[in-house]
Amino acid sequence: MTKNLLCFKEAIEYLNVSDSFLYKMTSARKITFFKPSGKLIYFKKEDLDKWLLQKKSKAVEETEQDVNNQ
Repeated sequence: MTKNLLCFKEAIEYLNVSDSFLYKMTSARKITFFKPSGKLIYFKKEDLDKWLLQKKSKAVEETEQDVNNQ
């Protein structure tokens, strides 16, 4: 997907989540969105990527390497 700005339906497809889940996330302000007309919701792809990549769980090897480097 090469678009930088996604409508609600495109964001659902991109994130592979249900529409109710994405509505809950926007309602709780847990994901950044834009409402230029006060009705339709849009998302920046980089904001969705940032949300997807939060709370990283490291692999065992990566954790062991961090411990050995200290």
